[in-house]
Amino acid sequence: MAERHKLDWIQALRGVAALLVVLTHARRYLLETEWRPFVEHYIMPAAQGVDLFFLVSGFIMVYTTRGADGSLRYASGFLIKRFARVWPVYAVAVLLWIAFLAATAQPIAPLANILKSLCFLPVSTHQPPYLGLPYAIGWTLNYEFYFYVVFGLAILFGSARWIAFAAWLVLTLVLAPWLAAGYVSLLANNDYHFGSALAGQLTNPMVWEFAAGVLIGLLYRSKLSLPRSKLTDALIAACVLLIVATAWRTAPVWVHGPIRWGAPLMLMFAVMALTYKNAEPRVPRVLVWLGGISYSLYLLHYIVFCAITQLFVLAGQEKLTATWPYAILIVPVPLAVAALSKRYVEDGLAVRVRDRLLALHARIFATPAPAEGRVSTKEA
Repeated sequence: MAERHKLDWIQALRGVAALLVVLTHARRYLLETEWRPFVEHYIMPAAQGVDLFFLVSGFIMVYTTRGADGSLRYASGFLIKRFARVWPVYAVAVLLWIAFLAATAQPIAPLANILKSLCFLPVSTHQPPYLGLPYAIGWTLNYEFYFYVVFGLAILFGSARWIAFAAWLVLTLVLAPWLAAGYVSLLANNDYHFGSALAGQLTNPMVWEFAAGVLIGLLYRSKLSLPRSKLTDALIAACVLLIVATAWRTAPVWVHGPIRWGAPLMLMFAVMALTYKNAEPRVPRVLVWLGGISYSLYLLHYIVFCAITQLFVLAGQEKLTATWPYAILIVPVPLAVAALSKRYVEDGLAVRVRDRLLALHARIFATPAPAEGRVSTKEA
């Protein structure tokens, strides 16, 4: 059943999530105008696109590893594919950001911090959940890759993988905070004051959103389902309205995490998964396309915004950037850049990196030939 699914609705959610983040950053051009209260209240909550990304990521990891056999070969192959999927584009984005800072004579982060970020390691001890990275947009990639590592290691436990996965979550998100700080928080901006940047990342409640995506993925694979009907369509629409109402009610406070923005998103995502598992909706092709370029769009849009704005500054037209027309018209530009990145970086460079690593992986795990003079068990 699951193998027949195209999951276009998942691609659409990815595209919507990326576009929401783009809109969040486009609002910055109106922060020094009389429109600041409006954009902070009604547009800033679009940042919850990040929370949606995390939920979708957890779901996809369950879906794509449904054939996991618990072997080291499978788990290492999984990690290679995930690394090749996220790292090349991220590395290009970081290098482009550094080049932009150098070209505009702006301060550049120390080399050690840049290298840490390229290794998906946090830099700052006390900036939850953003981790103080040289290219700030990349903070989500730290959590993403950490999740891949935990997920990959859990695969090694075979039939007990979900027990191992749950045990690790309890250890890092409940026991460690309780023992160290005396309480457990579900707010992503909470700081347990561990004194270790890595400990702060591993215990950040944002990880719960990945776990929620995993749980929804398991529900999708289960026998549970909701029959597609006008009632379930209305329920999904109600969930969307709840998301909007919750976001506007809490604005302009940044409330990433499972207990605020994440909660209504989880509800919507769960209902969609249980409804669409047997009756996938017809998704507009533009949303599927947007989902296809969502990763590049997320990583590169901020650089594109800054580069275009710098051109206006150099042309002596800085005042034009603090207007609604500019904030609106600049949004489509990253779409074109993301489409190029999808073709040449994601489907080009990243695929070559993946194929070479998988070729090396295949040689490492190749069945050794029988020693000369011996007979293999198959030949026997």
